[in-house]
Amino acid sequence: MQGEQTIRVLICAGRNYADTRRCRQALDDVQRQRPIRVLIHGGSQFLGGEIESWAREHGADLVRYPPNWQLHGKQAERLRNLFMLNDSRPDLLLALPGGDDTEELLARARGAEVQVMCARQPRQPERGDCS
Repeated sequence: MQGEQTIRVLICAGRNYADTRRCRQALDDVQRQRPIRVLIHGGSQFLGGEIESWAREHGADLVRYPPNWQLHGKQAERLRNLFMLNDSRPDLLLALPGGDDTEELLARARGAEVQVMCARQPRQPERGDCS
């Protein structure tokens, strides 16, 4: 892998998405294509620990953007997502299934010309979104 360009990856999923096996598989798939230098995530209660373990195991730097519920209330995740995308400057957004906030993040990433990769479940039909 010497000389191969490393990338910054922002991984996202719905608040209640908890398939840690699929999360690892998606990260491994990206890693095989281009080494992940920085792994960025939003501090998911279900996937955050798994994402951070994967980063440590693969020597990737880690950036976490937890939502500020106290300051932003119900808009905390949405506002965090917008800030996270702009602040972290990812090369790739890796999307696991999620809801409206995840879909908005995908649309914003595409609008900013960030490559988006949807990590669907095996045998799931193709759709325009990443649910």
